[in-house]
Amino acid sequence: MKQRLISAAVALVLLAAVFACYRTAVLNAAIGLIAGAAVFELLHATGYTTSKAVLALSVLYGAAVPFFGMLPAGGSGFVTILYLALLIACLLKGHEAIRFEEVAVSFFLSAAVPGALSCVVLLRDKREEGFLYIFLCCVAAWISDSCAYFAGRAFGRHKLCPKISPHKTVEGAVGGVVGCVAFSLLACYLYGLVRAGQGVELTFSWGVIALFAALCSLISIAGDLTASVIKRQRGLKDFGKIMPGHGGVMDRFDSFIFVAPAVLLLTSLVPIIH
Repeated sequence: MKQRLISAAVALVLLAAVFACYRTAVLNAAIGLIAGAAVFELLHATGYTTSKAVLALSVLYGAAVPFFGMLPAGGSGFVTILYLALLIACLLKGHEAIRFEEVAVSFFLSAAVPGALSCVVLLRDKREEGFLYIFLCCVAAWISDSCAYFAGRAFGRHKLCPKISPHKTVEGAVGGVVGCVAFSLLACYLYGLVRAGQGVELTFSWGVIALFAALCSLISIAGDLTASVIKRQRGLKDFGKIMPGHGGVMDRFDSFIFVAPAVLLLTSLVPIIH
């Protein structure tokens, strides 16, 4: 528990530092580091990729994805085509040791995971109150998980998905949803007060916020369970050890990878601020 608390404290300090500079390329760099580490863990720890060349190319590409919005028109397409061409070159050169499936999985994961994480950058660039939307992603991914943990410990009786994650309970999931809704409403209220103090009056759709928070909490659970399936199928306890007491980057961002695209999509369909 002590290790978990220390790791969490360090992570919060780093998160606060990134938030303080979120309008700059610091956010892109932070997401790039997370994306690259997540791709490495998924491909290396799970054994999906055995070629060091393919692994290195995939990690570099994954770390570059959050910067695509800063490239000139067509730049992201060029980088992607170059990456794919290099993967094919690796396959042709090392065809006796490298299987096509390895290249295909590497390409998919190095595009999908960083692409999902890069939705944070899009929330900053495409939403006027991007800071709030990014913070709501954190609430749905992490506060929801914490509420589910404590609710499950206190009231858990019925297993949610015992064959996938034996410790998760229905009561914990309900607690996570309720906690996510409560913290999301509180976050929006406090953010509104801060912005009012800065001379900006915001009008929130409280019912929409509550509905979105509940839905994102459920999506967070789906992300957590998906990661659990991967670990169970590959015989892993954690994806990595970069965060003592917590595991790897993927162990902390599995839900976030699902939540960030959901927040981007949902807020484009129905705004929470008028």
